[in-house]
Amino acid sequence: MQITAKWQSLRLFILGGLGTLAFAPFSQGWLVFILLPILFYTCFKASCKQAALYSFSFALGWFSIGLSWIHVSLYEHGGVPIIGSVAMILLLAAYLAIYFTAAITSTRYLMRYSPYAILLLPALWSFFEWLRSFILTGFPWLSVGYSQIDTIWGQLAAYVGETGVSLIVISLCLLPVAGLTLKSMNKKQVLMYFVPLILLTAVSNYILTNNSNTQKTTAVAAADKQEVKLTLVQGNIAQENRWQPEYLWPTMLKYQDISRPYYSQSDILIWPEAAIPAIEPNAQEFLTNLDKATNYNNTALVTGIIDYRPYSGAFFNSLIVLGQQGSEAGDAQYFHGHENRYNKHHLLPIGEFVPFEQWLRELSPIFDLPFSSFTRGEYIQHDIVAKGFHITPAICYEILFPHQVRDNLTDKTDFILTVSNDAWFGRSHGPHQHLEIARMRALELGIPVVRATNTGISAIIDGKGKIIAQAPQFEQHILTHKLAIIQHPTIYKQFGDWLVYLCYLLSLIAVVGHATKRKNCQQVTEQP
Repeated sequence: MQITAKWQSLRLFILGGLGTLAFAPFSQGWLVFILLPILFYTCFKASCKQAALYSFSFALGWFSIGLSWIHVSLYEHGGVPIIGSVAMILLLAAYLAIYFTAAITSTRYLMRYSPYAILLLPALWSFFEWLRSFILTGFPWLSVGYSQIDTIWGQLAAYVGETGVSLIVISLCLLPVAGLTLKSMNKKQVLMYFVPLILLTAVSNYILTNNSNTQKTTAVAAADKQEVKLTLVQGNIAQENRWQPEYLWPTMLKYQDISRPYYSQSDILIWPEAAIPAIEPNAQEFLTNLDKATNYNNTALVTGIIDYRPYSGAFFNSLIVLGQQGSEAGDAQYFHGHENRYNKHHLLPIGEFVPFEQWLRELSPIFDLPFSSFTRGEYIQHDIVAKGFHITPAICYEILFPHQVRDNLTDKTDFILTVSNDAWFGRSHGPHQHLEIARMRALELGIPVVRATNTGISAIIDGKGKIIAQAPQFEQHILTHKLAIIQHPTIYKQFGDWLVYLCYLLSLIAVVGHATKRKNCQQVTEQP
């Protein structure tokens, strides 16, 4: 029975939605090796126009279901009606689907000139995913490579990064499809290819998920800083209360009171993003007293706060350091404007700045959230220093951008700190995906990642991407851990996306070579 384009599109939309199961918290990475080959085979056996429709349908399911957690922030906290929330998620998913569609449709179009153009898909896929990472500030969420964090393929991120892992996965999914298309493989051979591939992925998924100590890698410990005693303070402040004036002092005092017993036990205490719900100039008395208390106890405190510069009218989403900043007590004292701070560079559209503000701000209450127009910090900023430890920060979804995190690392960096407030997304799969992304940064760069959040999931991740300590979600919790300052030197940290660039180069050579050969053949044919 022949399936119409309409029903084929619906089937692919459902299959794309199932892709959500490949990511956290479900973590069934092996599913990718079933879903993507079906997509590729369907598209490359269809016309160019149908390939565009089919790939768009699949990607629409992939992103609309995978990003459905955004509904919580829009509907429950943003005041957007259900219909409006669903429409906005579908609109975002449709935009993101353009990149998947462009990669597959471009490949299918080039196949009109040569069937071997099918082999260009991995390079084109990586290219359009690269575009997705920076156009309109970038949103490379649900990139294929993240689904493999707990499989044998994900471990290659230390060599090629998440983008390289995506390229490898796309290549593995494409090879048998290309074999069928080019008639160099039959269906039995394709089956013999996929069965061990899926089994290998599933078994490695199980082993790596259930045994975080299976891998042994060469590690380098800092000479003078063997470990740091960390205390992550998860305040569990309800999102609806965070910016209410009557909750300002109760929130600040709560963080102070639950942290105080750990002053003498910690090298560094960490509060989450914007833990202090007051702009920094208005909280000077509280901050000064906190600075004195932590300094007296020979500890440091890193906290998120909203900074305001009266002379420029600029707001910054910031991290500041209180207490002991250098390795010796009394090395420095806090004051407003102190340089030992970090200002968020990669701002969240709508949440932290409003694109096309003059038209959009009146459309929905969500655009009137506090501090929705921030100023960007610099792209490259120095490490913050707490009790002599050098920390590379990434606030909220900045951890999603590997190039930014990598570019900000220094030779002195001891660990990466990412702070967030995922209370916006409730008990959805969003916070789990966010944690999965942080794990990938640790694995790529071979550096521990410390993640402090308001309602969870706060965690400490080692340089191999393994969670070594984790707080329960939606509970007030103090997470303490002695983190070994150990780095695992990675090729990706040193060379970046070398595999992707090599793939681009080889693809370019192949295209130029094929075009030259075709031109020469035409000239020979035309000779009398």
